[in-house]
Amino acid sequence: MKVPDNLLFSLFQEQDARIRKQLAEKSLEISTGRKYQSISDDPSATYKVLELKKDISQLSQYSKNRLFADTTLSYVDFNLGKITDTLNLLYAKTIQAKNQVLQSDQLMSIGELFSASLRSLLDRVNDQLGGNYIFGGASLTQKPFDENTLDYKASTEDFKVWLSDNLKVDALLNGAETFGLNVAISRASFSSPATNFNTSGALNISVGNTLINVNYTTTQTLNDLVEVINTNHSSLLQAKVSQNPDGTYSLMLMPVDISKDISVSDTSGGDFDVGTVDFYSPNVLQAVKRVGEKLSSALYPDDADLMLLQRAFDRVSFRRSQVGSVLSQVKNLQPLQENLSDNLNKQKSDLEDADLSQSIMDYTRYRLAYEALMRIIADQRDMSILRYLR
Repeated sequence: MKVPDNLLFSLFQEQDARIRKQLAEKSLEISTGRKYQSISDDPSATYKVLELKKDISQLSQYSKNRLFADTTLSYVDFNLGKITDTLNLLYAKTIQAKNQVLQSDQLMSIGELFSASLRSLLDRVNDQLGGNYIFGGASLTQKPFDENTLDYKASTEDFKVWLSDNLKVDALLNGAETFGLNVAISRASFSSPATNFNTSGALNISVGNTLINVNYTTTQTLNDLVEVINTNHSSLLQAKVSQNPDGTYSLMLMPVDISKDISVSDTSGGDFDVGTVDFYSPNVLQAVKRVGEKLSSALYPDDADLMLLQRAFDRVSFRRSQVGSVLSQVKNLQPLQENLSDNLNKQKSDLEDADLSQSIMDYTRYRLAYEALMRIIADQRDMSILRYLR
């Protein structure tokens, strides 16, 4: 029985369209290397691919942040190391000046060393990396320390970067915290530490979360007040008589714990109540300048100067240890991020990328099927080239 032409043509059209579609899909799959060309091909798989792309993009940003943090913190650590080396040298020179009998010009020569070291320290604390001040905190482009007053002028917030969804680290430090000293020096000064106070009063001292009150009277001297504080509060803070560069004397207070802040005020109207800020806290630069000015004035350094420089060294070393801890954490994160990136990209590739060898095999199979279809139609219609030539 002969197959009707219209039925044969209908079957041919249906199979021709199906195989042509399969050939086109495989051809596009091979040329693009992608399983799916549009969302409609497989909405579920496409959604997963989009989510993976989002995760990969976010991880890429975290990796860039990690590299930024690694670079900046490594440079911060380098600078802090140089600063501690300088402070250690100045401390040794101060001990030498205190314990030896030196001529005025010798003291002044050490003072010149302090001045040169101060300029070097100022360059360090105002150093930049990639246009950002490494000790300017969140200000980024504002110079941290004033070259004249040595006061900190930039942001008091560290510049933080995210390294993961739940981890952020300080990448650029604020110099106020990094180089601030938890030392309080009275603005009130006295011609002699052995002279009685003119007016009685009370000091309000805050060390961390602890508040203490120390009274003083007109029958006491600065030396007496130092002894009272050291006798009654030695577990909390130390007190010293500190000679100023102009030859007068002030009270210096320092917490035993280098991590605790200190603030001191006198609102009683006594000798230490100067009407503004009764006690100030110098930073590392100002501490070096203070000791250097004394030496330049041919004054011998005292125990308070040694304590001040030691605290400067300890505070910077303490901050450097914190930076080292964060830097180690940042470096350890690198292999974790790289492994996660490999896993995410593999998942994306498994969902998105075509198996080229399989695609080529499928393409060949569809091509053979199409050629077979053509032969079947030709045979059914008796349309071989030999018969046609007859």
